[in-house]
Amino acid sequence: MKKYLYIFITLLWVIGCADDDGNYSYSIVNEIGIDSIKDAYSLDQYDILEIEPYLNFKTGKDIEDLSFEWKVNNHVISTSRICDGIVTEDPSPSGSGGYNAFLCVTDNTTNLKYYKTFWVKVGTAYTNALYILSEDADGYAKLSMQRRDRENATLIHDVFEIANPLLGSLSKRPQQVYYYNNNFVILCAEGDRKMVAMNPKTMKLERIYGPEVIKGEYSGTFTPRSISLYMGGIIAAEEGLFTYNYMNNEALMRPIAGNYDFAVWADGNMQMDAYAWLSYDNTNYQFLRLHNGSGALYDEIIPITTDQFSTEGQKFLTAGHFGYEELRPVLYNAEEKKAYFYRLLMASSDWDPVTWLPMWSISYEKIMERENLIDENSVSVLGMNSLYWFIANGNKIVRIHGDGGEVRDLYTVPNGQVTEMILDSKEERLFVASSDGVNSWIYVLSVLVNDFGTLKEDPLQMSGKIVSMTKTGSWKF
Repeated sequence: MKKYLYIFITLLWVIGCADDDGNYSYSIVNEIGIDSIKDAYSLDQYDILEIEPYLNFKTGKDIEDLSFEWKVNNHVISTSRICDGIVTEDPSPSGSGGYNAFLCVTDNTTNLKYYKTFWVKVGTAYTNALYILSEDADGYAKLSMQRRDRENATLIHDVFEIANPLLGSLSKRPQQVYYYNNNFVILCAEGDRKMVAMNPKTMKLERIYGPEVIKGEYSGTFTPRSISLYMGGIIAAEEGLFTYNYMNNEALMRPIAGNYDFAVWADGNMQMDAYAWLSYDNTNYQFLRLHNGSGALYDEIIPITTDQFSTEGQKFLTAGHFGYEELRPVLYNAEEKKAYFYRLLMASSDWDPVTWLPMWSISYEKIMERENLIDENSVSVLGMNSLYWFIANGNKIVRIHGDGGEVRDLYTVPNGQVTEMILDSKEERLFVASSDGVNSWIYVLSVLVNDFGTLKEDPLQMSGKIVSMTKTGSWKF
């Protein structure tokens, strides 16, 4: 009996469906196709990723019903139909395909989502640039940069803060920004970050150096002023000369021992300086050789003497390098108001068969004396290949050959006074920073014969006082 009852109920259900006049509304589900997006894109960190997708619909659709989300490494960079977002991801690891990225298109009428995936390979923005260290109104160091692998690149400010968003700012009283052999260092004279080492490809903070990390039973202060790196390193500070073994254990060593009034300068043979450096004693008025007699501490100090002339009363003023072996220091006698230009040739053609250390030959001569050319307030730079000095007094810049000759006017900056100068690697252009104490400007001048003193680019302007500049990489512009 139950069997027939089930058959009867089934028949009633079938008849009911046959009589249904359409109590339900059916529609074709819209499909969105996303085209014109490549499989992979390459750009540099902080570049804008620009992509315009082509959308096709299975049915007619109003673009206003859609929303867009572009993600790189799961970070939203744009919510516009045409992607125009800045990619802030760190440079892609070597050998990787880059970061996974996608566009998500949402149909807001159905809440259906459509995806198109692709890859983004990120390069570094930092390796070919002019770097500018300035002091802001509160005395803090600020790092800016201008890319030199792109024409008419804009200035990027707060580079340290952008690359290290959780680490605050640099310290106060900035002294120097320095780059050599994949080492990027900033020195400040005040604060808890007086010497910071940064990754030159990402600008990430790698290490902070202060009194607490100095090796060699040192309990004093640390006020760095300048740094020189070749095979080894020397940091010239108010407390003396500190050695820096950056190539091995990155150790900062106690000041070189002895009762010396070291100038804020140390230099050496650019190919063999791990074995000897030269400096100057501002009290005893003599050049000194810092010999590697006791490991990395350079405890053996040897005066460099001559009976051909006297350096009595002369204090260190500035210095340059000509070639790998030749140092060109300039001393100044404040009473005479006269500058003395010297040549120190530091060469080694043989090695000691017992110690396996270089056997040094150091020649020492005075090149010229000049009045009213350069003093304690001047800014100067020497061309390592051209042997031309560029000297700024106030807002006026002149040029003179390192071996003497005519002083030639180069340029007079229209704003402020010159605070820093550097030459590009080919020594064809001089980059000049000037400041009025509130704002700064950068002028790019030709030093070539055919357009000597010509302004090659529109001046750059920024707030603060520029104190130091350095260059990285191979410039195209």
